[in-house]
Amino acid sequence: SSTHEFGKVGWSFYNPVRLIFGIDGLNVLPELIMGRRVLLVTTPGFTRRGVTDRVRTLVEPYLAAIVDTIGPNPELDDLEGIAYGLHDIRAEAIVAVGGGSVIDTAKVISAILSREELSLRNYLENDIGELHGTAIPVIAVPTTAGTGSEVTPFATVWDSVSEKKYSLSGPQLFPEVALLDPSMTVSLPRDMTIMTGLDAISQGFEAIWNRNATPVTTIYATEALRIALSTLEQLAMDLDNVRLRAEMLRASAFAGLAISNTRTALAHSMSYPITLHYGVPHGLACGFTLPAILRFNSEVDDGRLHELAIALGMNSVNGLHLHMTQFLERLGVQGMLENYVGCVEELEELVPEMLTPGRSDNNVRRIGWRDLMKILDESK
Repeated sequence: SSTHEFGKVGWSFYNPVRLIFGIDGLNVLPELIMGRRVLLVTTPGFTRRGVTDRVRTLVEPYLAAIVDTIGPNPELDDLEGIAYGLHDIRAEAIVAVGGGSVIDTAKVISAILSREELSLRNYLENDIGELHGTAIPVIAVPTTAGTGSEVTPFATVWDSVSEKKYSLSGPQLFPEVALLDPSMTVSLPRDMTIMTGLDAISQGFEAIWNRNATPVTTIYATEALRIALSTLEQLAMDLDNVRLRAEMLRASAFAGLAISNTRTALAHSMSYPITLHYGVPHGLACGFTLPAILRFNSEVDDGRLHELAIALGMNSVNGLHLHMTQFLERLGVQGMLENYVGCVEELEELVPEMLTPGRSDNNVRRIGWRDLMKILDESK
């Protein structure tokens, strides 16, 4: 997927996920299951609100088990425990109903259940690389418009014991189907709507200021940003608007399609220790640095950031920087961040952990500690 494999003129793009988009699209679940034994993975909140029962009704004859204990940023030990308890149910498909954490969990369970011998901790700690072989197919039903996990081959695994964030990846972690039903996102509260929306916006930018960018990923990322930047503020004031929910879900899927081939870059690299140490939700941890990173990367712009600015209706990268700064101000991002972190200065002690290999080195401009300090300073 990266340009350097083929020299300067070549590129490739691969994404095998079948996308189905539509209000009340959840009702097509029985057709997608095709008679397979199903494991349902979701959250306690969806069980309380009756969503789990709704899904259960749709898949009843084929339902083998339900796991509804998934919370934000699932822990490595918990995931291993859950998966090992499921070996005997012989699931043939997994339906994941939830945000990025639920979909990532489904992918991890899929990887563990399809390998008798896989110790996830051993695999991640030894950095064995990409998973290969088969996995149990995942049907992803996102309930947030943000992570794009429904169309990527990645899963994030957190380990507070060793204070690390791991990424599981491999082509068989692509879900089989992404079932995008905007009505499933309507119950998301305002702050979570904004924070997950910031995740989609971060991924759009990260796919563009990326060494692995291709013409295809740039089209998806630009369109994701065009939609999200013109929708998120309206949605924050009109949470029940299904049309706006649909737009954000579309933006999120497009951003996910872009990073499925580029991976993410500097904003994500900086975000991981912020989430690990302060519990800052992922989209917020990525989003607050975007204007400063845009300015940092604009100093080596090869034309892509200028083209993005024009495509988004600005006359220059400086115009886009100003627009993004004001956009985050209007959404109240600084105040949200301060709910978790007393002040941005406190984050400076995390700088040594912010250069995550495989993320920061995707950034178009090389970066050092001083640059990180400057970016944080500018993001106050």
